[in-house]
Amino acid sequence: MDSALSSLNVAYLESLIALRGQDSAALAPEWQQWLDDQQRPSSASGPPSTNSQPSTIPTDSVRQERVDQLIRAYREQGHRIAALDPLGSAPERVAELELPSHGLAEADLGRTFSTAGLAGPASQTLAEIIERLKEAYCGPVGIQVMHIDDRDVRRWVLERWEDPARRSQLSAKDQRRIFARLTDAVVFERFVRKKYVGAKTFSLEGAESLIPLLDLAIEKAAGQGIEEIVMGMAHRGRLNVLTNIIGKQPREIFFEFEDRRPEAHRGSGDVKYHLGFSGDWQAVNGRQVHLSMCFNPSHLEFVNPVALGRLRAKQDRSHDRQRCNGLALLIHGDASFAGEGIVAETLNLSELPAYQVGGALHIIVNNQVGFTTSPAQGRSTRYATDVARMLQTPIFHVNGEHPDAVAQVIDIAMEFRATFQRDVVVDMLAYRRWGHNEVDEPSFTQPIMYQAIEHRRSVRDVYLDHLLEKGDLTREEADEIARSRRKRLRAEFDQVQREDVEPSSAEPQGVWKGYTGGSPNSDDDAVETAVDGETLSRLLNRLATPPDDFHPHRKLTRGMQRRHRMADGQEPVDWAAAEAMAVASLAAEGH
Repeated sequence: MDSALSSLNVAYLESLIALRGQDSAALAPEWQQWLDDQQRPSSASGPPSTNSQPSTIPTDSVRQERVDQLIRAYREQGHRIAALDPLGSAPERVAELELPSHGLAEADLGRTFSTAGLAGPASQTLAEIIERLKEAYCGPVGIQVMHIDDRDVRRWVLERWEDPARRSQLSAKDQRRIFARLTDAVVFERFVRKKYVGAKTFSLEGAESLIPLLDLAIEKAAGQGIEEIVMGMAHRGRLNVLTNIIGKQPREIFFEFEDRRPEAHRGSGDVKYHLGFSGDWQAVNGRQVHLSMCFNPSHLEFVNPVALGRLRAKQDRSHDRQRCNGLALLIHGDASFAGEGIVAETLNLSELPAYQVGGALHIIVNNQVGFTTSPAQGRSTRYATDVARMLQTPIFHVNGEHPDAVAQVIDIAMEFRATFQRDVVVDMLAYRRWGHNEVDEPSFTQPIMYQAIEHRRSVRDVYLDHLLEKGDLTREEADEIARSRRKRLRAEFDQVQREDVEPSSAEPQGVWKGYTGGSPNSDDDAVETAVDGETLSRLLNRLATPPDDFHPHRKLTRGMQRRHRMADGQEPVDWAAAEAMAVASLAAEGH
């Protein structure tokens, strides 16, 4: 108990004193004795005080300690009352964020306290401190960072987020670009829905902020020197991303909807929202970034290790030992991110030397429902992202109907990834305007949610009002942006109605250069792969013969003796031996 009077323990001691005044029997004997000793005057202290009761009026140092506790509480729990839900659900009451929980009162709001541990001014009134904390942690962005053990990493995030001046500052030009990208997303979805009634599109409507988010992420990547981005995502919003981000021509997607050549996909099982694509992004700074969207299976999230492995292979081939020239950008659904085991398995690989890619950017398009299942019935955690807390990395939750906040979040997320080469998670809360697909009627299973969604304006329209109010955009300019997008889509659609559209035939680049084929009937696929038996026997015998100066363990010797018998036809060839012969034959041919 020698350190009991340190500033960190004052509040606790006050609670013990109060407890002794109420019920001394409830106090541990050692604490009773210690308090008696503290009140007993020493011989040099003069006559005892006439006031026999210890003071319970908090000192300035005690109040400061309580304010520091409140600041930490906002850092830890502020996300719980943040305005994250675009549908406006009421945040919960969090007692840890209330003044009485820290021994503070309304009377303290006007007092000035040190803010040495809080980015910004050195001191402020308690009311001003709380206002700053609410702005940082309880607005359209909620941050989970206090689970990170490394103090320097934690401090890096806190300093950059708590000081508004250090966040991304959006110019009028930036906001106009965001609006244009929102228009791209909205116009595409409405056009496809109108022209192909009843077709499965897995619409992005309700989460259109994904398009400006990706736009900003790629531009940021270009500024960081990234040359290639490998993307993986499921079906939700995929057609929109292919068109407005990767650069697939709308007419190609429209032609796939027409389904005039079903034989093109016979046996492949591919549908339009599974197809991959590659394109080149011309950044504002003049740099070019190659974008690759991986082909996607119906099994959600299984594309994640494929995309990461693809990027790692590219890094290894290009001798990018620092893992700084490429980016893995993975787009998830909320239900699948929480529910699919492959997610945790993939996250677990992120810090292993053999699998590191320099940090992946994870984007959760959180429409708050998994097919027909609400989060309360679909996961045991508060957030869909809680599985990512296994990593020492921040998690940013952001309201998708606040594009400016989305922009600030993606900026700090990309900075974090580049600085620490760790995965980073952005959870963009949105909603799904329509059903899971065009067959699903969501009001049957989520009537309250879809009553709120039914008459809700798009994020583009809400953001337009914001820009009009600021005077950064006129109604005529906004209408012209939408008009030009619709005009282009109509022209592409009309072309498909007049003639067949050939898929993009860009020559494969990089490691794919020189590869041909893809059609079962293509003559280019006629490659001789057979190896004669004599060659295979020779290769297997050679594989089973150790160097003269090498003395293998007896168990290995028995295995090699079996390989010799297989090579001589005395035993059936097992799978491992067949694989060894296959690889050896390729090496012998110079591959």
